[in-house]
Order: sequence, then structure tokens, then C-alpha cells
Amino acid sequence: MKISGIVVKGKSEGRILGFPTANVKSEALVNLANGVYLAETVYQGKNYQSLAVIGVLKPEDSFGANLEVWLDGFAGDLYGQQLIVEVGQKISDLVKVNSQEELIKKIKADVEKAEKLWERPRQAWPRQIN
Repeated sequence: MKISGIVVKGKSEGRILGFPTANVKSEALVNLANGVYLAETVYQGKNYQSLAVIGVLKPEDSFGANLEVWLDGFAGDLYGQQLIVEVGQKISDLVKVNSQEELIKKIKADVEKAEKLWERPRQAWPRQIN
């Protein structure tokens, strides 16, 4: 499924955790089950392997967005920019976590699973969380 939309500002929680994401607001109906998906994101003509999160556990965290995307290898500001996201295989479900540490562990597990499917390992995590 291909989704095009504009990046809107969220709470920057992903950035704080070391995994910055783009909250994409699209007029398209995202007709996929909630979960984490492999994706490919196009920004300014460049393709990025990505993880796409469909759905939110708390409605107040949606910011009007219906898709959250982590772009592997991207650093920069995407607010107000258009992204095209091709959503692929679902790799995990959304789960409620009880702490920031549990969330980081879940994100790392999803990234590791994606890297195996992309057939390449991450050299280093974005940053260490103490």
C-alpha cells in the first residue's frame, strides 16, 4: 500500500528515545491492521528503508496523523514535508509497554528484525539510553 502525506509535529518522543519518527498525516484511508511494518519511504527523490507504525495505543497521541515512520539513516527536519511511504510486510504488533526501557527494547527488536529482512546489520544504535 502506498501512502502519501505531510509530516506533522508530534511530541518528539521518538527523538528522545533515539529513534526519531515522522508523523504522517494523509487523506488516504490506511486500511491496514495496527502494527509495525517494513516500508520504503521516498523523500526528495531518495529512498529510505523504513519502519511504519500503523495505529496508536492512545488516541490523544495521533496528532491527526495516521502513520508514523522511522527512516533508517535519515537525519534532519521533516516537518511540513511530503513523504511517500510504501508499506510492506507486517513484522510485529503494537503492544502496551509499562516503561521507557520496555519501549526502547521493543523498538530495537523491531529494527533488528527489519535488518535481518533487509539483510544488513546496524553498525550502532542511534544513541545510548542510560
